[in-house]
Amino acid sequence: MTRTTRVLARHSIRRLQAIVIGVGLVLAGFQFLLTQVATYLQRTQAFGMLTTLLPEFMRQLAGPSMLLSFTGVVSLGYFHPIVLTAFVGLAVAIATEPASEIELRFVDLTLARPARRTDLVTRTVLVLLVAGSFVLAMMAVGTWSGLTCCTPADAPRPAASSIAALALNLGVVAWCWGGIALAAATLAKRRATAAAVAGIAALATYLLDYLGRVWEPARGLSRVSPFHYFEPMPLIAGGDLNVANVAVLVAIGVVGIVASYWTLSHRDL
Repeated sequence: MTRTTRVLARHSIRRLQAIVIGVGLVLAGFQFLLTQVATYLQRTQAFGMLTTLLPEFMRQLAGPSMLLSFTGVVSLGYFHPIVLTAFVGLAVAIATEPASEIELRFVDLTLARPARRTDLVTRTVLVLLVAGSFVLAMMAVGTWSGLTCCTPADAPRPAASSIAALALNLGVVAWCWGGIALAAATLAKRRATAAAVAGIAALATYLLDYLGRVWEPARGLSRVSPFHYFEPMPLIAGGDLNVANVAVLVAIGVVGIVASYWTLSHRDL
């Protein structure tokens, strides 16, 4: 890592620190409150009632653990669609920074120094990793603090390894879309264009994966969606992390980053 990369990374982190800290605090608070929701549902013996209220297709889609057990409610923040949207959105916002610098001609000032074009991509990858790790750590702190201070000692708490696996699972999805958004950003002339391409692609593939889970004819096609490889339910049930799924998501992100290095090195700025 060059000195220029470190300088650029510090500059980007200073610009993004408010939103990253804000997202981290909100998600940590959400995780803390979910532990209290789980405690309330257990105390009122409401889990059995929830099972009868959910339609059959929802139970099949969600699996037996989602909202139907103490562990499922505590773990909800690591796969809730809103949290997933926020996390992927944060990754896209970070990854499209090179397009913003090209659009605003900030890149001219950067490259007037003894810097390489690839430093811009390396900087963005570094910021993606730092910001994502920070938010995931905040979520884990929210979960741990809620379970430690404010839940019954006899509650069936999720194992620390399960929470870590869920956090990693969420993190690699963000990494995947960060790589895709970064590739779009190095091709686009405007940040809005890159963000729109990544955002629309994420929405379309999320809906495709949803259809594949509930509709047999779309099941094969849904394999092209990165969200097809996001499988939190087995982890909630105590299963192991699917290494193959993680590898696919990591590989997509890496391909996007490699493409970004090549594109930014060869395009006309």
